[in-house]
Amino acid sequence: MITQDELARTAERLRDALAAAADVMAEPDAAPVSSPVPRRPGRLSHARAWLIPLAAAACVVAVIAASVLLARNLARTSSPTSQPAYPGSSICTPLPAGGPGRALPRFYVTTNVTARQIQLQVRRTSDCTITAVVPLPAGWLLTGGISATADDRTFFAAAFSATRCPVQAGAGSTSYAAHKTRFFRFAVNDQGRAGRLTVVGPPVAGLVGPIAASPDGSRIAFNASDANWVGPGKACTGGEAEGGAAISVIDLATGKIRTWQTQDMPPAPAGTSVTPHEVSWMADGRTLAVSYVWPPNPSGPQLSMAAAALDTTSGGGSLQAHSHLLWSQPQKYIFSVQEALISPDGKSLTILATQQTTHGYRTTLLRIALPSGRYRVLYESPAETNSPSTFTQDGSGQHVILVSGTQAGWISAGKLSLLRAPDSTLESFDGITAIVW
Repeated sequence: MITQDELARTAERLRDALAAAADVMAEPDAAPVSSPVPRRPGRLSHARAWLIPLAAAACVVAVIAASVLLARNLARTSSPTSQPAYPGSSICTPLPAGGPGRALPRFYVTTNVTARQIQLQVRRTSDCTITAVVPLPAGWLLTGGISATADDRTFFAAAFSATRCPVQAGAGSTSYAAHKTRFFRFAVNDQGRAGRLTVVGPPVAGLVGPIAASPDGSRIAFNASDANWVGPGKACTGGEAEGGAAISVIDLATGKIRTWQTQDMPPAPAGTSVTPHEVSWMADGRTLAVSYVWPPNPSGPQLSMAAAALDTTSGGGSLQAHSHLLWSQPQKYIFSVQEALISPDGKSLTILATQQTTHGYRTTLLRIALPSGRYRVLYESPAETNSPSTFTQDGSGQHVILVSGTQAGWISAGKLSLLRAPDSTLESFDGITAIVW
């Protein structure tokens, strides 16, 4: 018997086929760069023109027939417990019935850095099917990762040109001053097909840390203090970036870059060096939340975290002078905070933390109300499965994707609903966002 999931996937395939046929008969949104060679009009050209819609209709009929045959074969051979062979996370949890709040984004994007040419894969959330593959230019390495706009239809990636990892300049240091980061952009339509990958904005000297596209996609904020990068199939050693401990915002239309230095950020003690971490935008498009850490004890491994709201319309300079404190980790806190992202309305922070229990350490996802600091738990991993983790959220701030160990998924009612992703997306690349929606 054919299951509901199989019928849904068949319907998706038929919709995609019909859309593809429409594309054949209609003018595409973005015309190719190369124009066709002009041909002398004649009877032969007119005779062939009427074949185009006929051929498109024939393609649709063929797809329908193949889809019906496939559905019958699935009904005969599949079992409820069988799973398709797939690299990385192979399970995709079916979507629940619609509920209150904003619906889940229809698509998410993962990275595949094991390919010879790094790929950005567009996947449909409902069944995790790949709907488009967008390769970076040959010889480009990913740095800072990927980001999405608020409407989950435009995506960005930060990368730099190199055939291999930058060489070590000396003991414990890496030289990449000659490298320049470029930002790439592509859009996705309602069927999940991707447009052209284009370079946007001017080059940025050195490498960048985590990036965040503004809600409208006109600017990109990035951490200029810590940079890692991934080449085909492996991670390279990171280090101090070109801009020092700083946060930068680039206007993609004008090319203007504003930078704010992060010295003497409260509540760290005066003279203590802080390290910026993730950046995230509020819905107003001018306020940027900046998370940062510092060692409360110079001799201890533990770090304290805080988050500040930066006014990006200021001209740059001191982060302290142009921001105000949103939240800081209490001294006696049962969680060790790793990452923090602001909600679009600025009323809460979503944080990823590690908690020690009697059975070991576990990953915990919390939502902290601002300014009260009260929190509620969104998700807790089993204590025995604690692994390096990271997370991202959609444009509404309601829906979170968590990557933990060998699994990626979105949080629903305290549970991890699994999403398919390549092995390389599930690896822990510090400072690189490998999955977004």
